[in-house]
Amino acid sequence: MGRAGGAVLKTGVLADRNLRVLFAGQTMNMIGNTAMIIVLGIWVKDLTGSSGAAGLIFLLLAAAALLAPAAGLVVDRFPRRRLLVVNDSVTGLVVGLLLLVHHRDQVWLIYLVAGVYGISGIGYRAARGGLLHSMVPDQRLGEVNGLFASLSQGMRIVGPLAGAAIYAAWGGGVVAVADMGTFAVSVASYLALSRFCDLERTGQDRLGRTPGEFLSELTAGVRHLLGDAVIRRVVIASTVGFAGAGMIDVAMFSLVDQGLGRPTSWIGVLTGVQGAGSVLAGLSVGPAMRRTGEYSVACAGFLLNGIGLAAASTATLAGALSGSALIGIGLPMVLVAELTVLQRRTPAGLQGRAVAASEAIINTPFSVAIAVGASLIAVVGFRPIYLGVAGGFTIAGLALLPYLNTTKPKDTTWAAGKPAEAAAEVAVAGQAPE
Repeated sequence: MGRAGGAVLKTGVLADRNLRVLFAGQTMNMIGNTAMIIVLGIWVKDLTGSSGAAGLIFLLLAAAALLAPAAGLVVDRFPRRRLLVVNDSVTGLVVGLLLLVHHRDQVWLIYLVAGVYGISGIGYRAARGGLLHSMVPDQRLGEVNGLFASLSQGMRIVGPLAGAAIYAAWGGGVVAVADMGTFAVSVASYLALSRFCDLERTGQDRLGRTPGEFLSELTAGVRHLLGDAVIRRVVIASTVGFAGAGMIDVAMFSLVDQGLGRPTSWIGVLTGVQGAGSVLAGLSVGPAMRRTGEYSVACAGFLLNGIGLAAASTATLAGALSGSALIGIGLPMVLVAELTVLQRRTPAGLQGRAVAASEAIINTPFSVAIAVGASLIAVVGFRPIYLGVAGGFTIAGLALLPYLNTTKPKDTTWAAGKPAEAAAEVAVAGQAPE
């Protein structure tokens, strides 16, 4: 890893060939994923005429979080690159089942694909996190995570628009074929990665022989998160901040319709502004973490989300647009900082379980909040929901304030990237200083 790490440090993350190849493959992967997911919901709605039936697609995607511990254990038992190849290959083949869907009685195939998509996503994110941990020096993880977060947010704008347009013009079958093609490109990118010493690093060779041993290995990721105070603080803060955020996915319809008096299509405008902010934030969050540390960036992100939601709750055009921009900037700051802390303080053989556990802990309340928001919106309206979630983010940010120095870099030469050779040598230690 020394040579690859040195190149990354000297000339930027995308100067490294492996990262360029991976980034190109992930671009196609994310376009296909974001396009397909929105089309699955639209397709079910068209075939059944039921919004509830269409909403079940997103419930299936979210329910996959329950399998996160098992997915993380699998990720830590096999080489990450090979697992990603198998994961994307199988998912691409399953997507091919959508070519058989023509009538209402075949909707179950769409649900099957949605379920596989959800499970695949859990394994994919855990495996990719572990792969990046082995490819990138510790002090550059934030920059790389920010780059991929920026890509993800950008694709959330492009993908759904492309998917909906293709579906409207040629139908769901064409979208499925295009998605299968993006999975093929993604698999090719994994296979094109150059091999180096720890790219294929895995955990133990066998599962526990007794139920107790197996359970211990299955829950090792959760125990690691809760046992490391630095990780635990930011995971708990993220859980508190995002616990009610799922309600915003419901409340934003009322904000646009009742608050702004605009057509529902205006949600696309607000999400576009949010996405643009996220792209910019994703590109700058890495350097910011090298200067001030992960806690400082996460704290600022929580507070920006709180301010943004409060601004949007005013139901004025200026408040909604500025609020969306602040939320777009704040979200990647929190998510990238949390992931980077986790990666830097987790051993290689535990990366998959730790990443999967953090996703389950943070995303499960988020998913529950969607259902809560659906039941509350008719009773309380959008404004109390926006203000309540704003309060949650603000509390999470304020809770981190006393601990900002915990993750502040002690070697200021790292922030400047000099001397690169010394930083690269330190990176192989695999643990960030407190």
